Amino acid sequence: MLRNLLILVLIFNCFFCFSQNKKTLIKEGNSLYNDSSYNKAEMKYRKSLEKDQDYFNAAFNLADAIYKQNRFEESTSLFDALKDNARNNEDLARINHNLGNSYLKENKLEQAIEEYKSSLRLNPNDEETRYNLAYAQKMKQQQDQQQDQQQDEQEEQQQDQQQDQQEDQQEDKQQDQQEEKKEEMSKKDAEKMLEALQQKEKELQEKLQKKKVKGQKIKILKDW
Repeated sequence: MLRNLLILVLIFNCFFCFSQNKKTLIKEGNSLYNDSSYNKAEMKYRKSLEKDQDYFNAAFNLADAIYKQNRFEESTSLFDALKDNARNNEDLARINHNLGNSYLKENKLEQAIEEYKSSLRLNPNDEETRYNLAYAQKMKQQQDQQQDQQQDEQEEQQQDQQQDQQEDQQEDKQQDQQEEKKEEMSKKDAEKMLEALQQKEKELQEKLQKKKVKGQKIKILKDW
């Protein structure tokens, strides 16, 4: 009986030491976090999770420390994975809020807005989340306006390019027509010149023929 009691005491002491150890690590991590030593705090939170991988506070604070180091894609994954481990609505609201912040840093505005809305459904009185939601919505509106403006500019550029191409094609066509006309005129001029030469040649031949006829002796017929 005494032996069994001693075993239970030892087990309880080990469990107590184990629990104290992981809590001590997270307290040390929190102290480093508050001093802006986020990388060192991350190491403490990881060691705490090595003691208990399901320790929610250590996992949540680890995601915070990673977020503070601007590793937003990684913090987004960690916060998102924590949703299934939330102990209550308060925890889930905090996760949604921080996940919204992480999405916002990644410029994923639609996802950020949805996370802030989810957080406010669980905790409607959170003014910080309400402010972040309004900020994200304003950024989304500006982003949409910029995209619309860029699209309009692209469409205008395309129209200008098409118009320039049409003008170039028309100019090329006109130039081709002018060259064809020039070629036609050249052919006609050449034909006229040839006709003129032929006419001159003909006139010259006629003159020569007349001269020959004029210079010939006329034979007088003899009377029989």
